[in-house]
Amino acid sequence: MNTRPENLRRMATVILPPAVLIVIIVVLWAWMSAQGMIPNYLLPSPRKLADALVSERSVLLRHGLATTREAISGYVIGSVLGLIAAVLLTASRALRICFFPLALATQAVPLIAITPLIVLVMGRGMPAILTLVAITAFFPMLINMTRGLRAADRGYHELLHSLAASRLQRLTMIELPAASPYFFAALRVAATASFINAIVGEWIGSNVGLGYLVVLSGQYFRMPTLWAAIVVTAALTLTLVGIVSLVERLATPWAEAEGRL
Repeated sequence: MNTRPENLRRMATVILPPAVLIVIIVVLWAWMSAQGMIPNYLLPSPRKLADALVSERSVLLRHGLATTREAISGYVIGSVLGLIAAVLLTASRALRICFFPLALATQAVPLIAITPLIVLVMGRGMPAILTLVAITAFFPMLINMTRGLRAADRGYHELLHSLAASRLQRLTMIELPAASPYFFAALRVAATASFINAIVGEWIGSNVGLGYLVVLSGQYFRMPTLWAAIVVTAALTLTLVGIVSLVERLATPWAEAEGRL
């Protein structure tokens, strides 16, 4: 059976509605700007924003690369550490009882509230920003994977136990495959926040990056440049989320197949 038309229809169903909505918003935005209903000192017109994206592309590229390096590095570090911590908590009931409730409690603390403290301890620049982004990725990975690793069917555990399988074999053959939906869910959650928190760190403790560019542009009332930096940040965030979703589809094709049933 040729599934190409079906795949095209599914892609159109996913892509067209948000695309149409974006077009409507941009048209309405342009009309309101032309009518003077939106002050240019708050939000420039779409044309001015597009001009800023083109004329300031070298500046946006330089600061965007710095933010991307910080966000991706912290994202990877936090995700790896969170995965390791989840494996340890799953292997030890005592550790899980002691530390898992604390991990849940940390989600009630706004990260921006401790950002100045992180900058004070780590100093300005890359170390503080990496720490901030790593925390963003660490706790979603820890919480999701701790639950995911324990979601494996007990029957499979009993089967491998009867075959004298080692703890590592049970981890790789049962627990990690069963936890893959939790793993990619954690990666998506962290991906949506990594660039945002990198920018928050740059607001307070950096002299480079899109966050620094936003602050600098705001101080000099260069609103097109400020909004251009925000648009680039949104594009980078969506790109990272898209990469994670693509990797998930390639790594877990059975999940997509089940969704079509």
